[in-house]
Amino acid sequence: MHKGLCKLKSLVAGWLAQNVIRGQMVRKLFSKKADASTDNIDKIILDADAPIENEGCLTESFGIKIYDGSIAPFAKKGEKYPTYGSYTFSTTEDFQDQITLEFHRSSESKASADSYLGTIRISGFELGKAEEPMVRVYFSIADGKILVWATNEKEKSKLSFTMLKNSEGNILQ
Repeated sequence: MHKGLCKLKSLVAGWLAQNVIRGQMVRKLFSKKADASTDNIDKIILDADAPIENEGCLTESFGIKIYDGSIAPFAKKGEKYPTYGSYTFSTTEDFQDQITLEFHRSSESKASADSYLGTIRISGFELGKAEEPMVRVYFSIADGKILVWATNEKEKSKLSFTMLKNSEGNILQ
């Protein structure tokens, strides 16, 4: 893909992501660099050898599986590489004590066994009403790796951020 077209697609996708809220579950926020306060937070490598870049553009989308089986992208195919950002998540029920996310990397819009990277459970946040911001999940796609980490939206206590399953289907403890 031509670099100019890649840059234009990235700018349009960035504008859309900044100006459109996708329901009440998640909202994309961009920043120039990762928050320095996250340096001491555990980060999980979802993909240590991601063949996801060509000529400075993403060749696949990266995101989470949602209720209808599709992938809600954190980063879309055609956006600039490297890339990073964050989403804020809330619970769907009052006083829910964990949030579970299933991550995928694919050029398709539907999640599949081939696109699966891993499942992550986040807990340790202050319990509250449904749809209140609970955690912010950050991602970084750079140097051939996909990293994710989370921070608490309500307080500064450390979250439990656990990989439950990896792409080989192994349950991790």
